Amino acid sequence: MPGSRRRPRGERTPGRHVTEPSDRAYLRAVVRGRVQGVGFRWWVHELARTLELVGRVSNQPNGAVLVMAEGSRADLEKLVEGLSVGPRHAAVTGVEAEWSTPRHRWRRFAIDHG
Repeated sequence: MPGSRRRPRGERTPGRHVTEPSDRAYLRAVVRGRVQGVGFRWWVHELARTLELVGRVSNQPNGAVLVMAEGSRADLEKLVEGLSVGPRHAAVTGVEAEWSTPRHRWRRFAIDHG
């Protein structure tokens, strides 16, 4: 295409975080404590979008919040750090994190309602 140039592999696009495929991971985290009814899912949604992660967050019948996310390992680790604190009115007592290879199930980060 005239006037366009192809970016060399690994070159950053302004405003976007470029990661190598091997740097990507899947995180399944269960967050326990006072995490329902305090805006926790909305807070996770905003943090995940800021970190450019894809996945889902949902309330669980046992009072926990389930977070499933994919993205760079570094950004997922930042998410786990955030989950251990949560928003202002939450009281997190524990985060169980399980890691695996990406599953490529999502195109964005969403809140499951229900």
